[in-house]
Amino acid sequence: MLLRTLDRLREVGIDDSAVVIVTGYRANMIEDLVKRENLACELVFNPHWHDYQNCHSLLVARDAVRGGPFLQFDGDVVFDGKVLPRMIEPRDSAALAVEVRPMPNEEAMKAVVAEDGTLLELSKTLDAARSIGEYIGITRLDVATSELVFDDLARFEVEGITHEYYDHSYHRLAFSRRARFNIVDIADCEAMEVDDLADLQRVESQLRSRGLA
Repeated sequence: MLLRTLDRLREVGIDDSAVVIVTGYRANMIEDLVKRENLACELVFNPHWHDYQNCHSLLVARDAVRGGPFLQFDGDVVFDGKVLPRMIEPRDSAALAVEVRPMPNEEAMKAVVAEDGTLLELSKTLDAARSIGEYIGITRLDVATSELVFDDLARFEVEGITHEYYDHSYHRLAFSRRARFNIVDIADCEAMEVDDLADLQRVESQLRSRGLA
């Protein structure tokens, strides 16, 4: 899955030397993969991978990505080549990749938008009827917005909310209107989240059927 993400990045002109990978659980497996494939990715270890939610995984990447816009990916998403061309521009604004569609899955990370079409709320607990669709774990962050996000994530520990996903920072900043996150509709693209063995088997089956496994 990691190598597929790197392939998608290369297709839009982003070399692995510009990639930061946050590790934690079985970090040695990622380290071995990077060495075996001769990748130039920078590895950053999250010391709280076992007791905090993924809010800290994004926070520990702060120094590595500071000073420029960047794309943020969840590590459990397999997506096709149509997604990133929509996500890379414009670099002076923030945006979330969202499958804009009816929401049958109550467990999905649901996005609610304001009247201007930008993000207003983001949470799994939102009423599905209010949501425009599911955020799939790919984000574009400009420099100004990323600093707001990192500053907010740094408060999670003080506030005792390290059980929250990093998405909660996007929600807080959007709801307070301190930051604007545009919505990039990828409903016509393929983006599959792998949470368990059944998901993995489903994804592998779909890829094999297209000769892509």
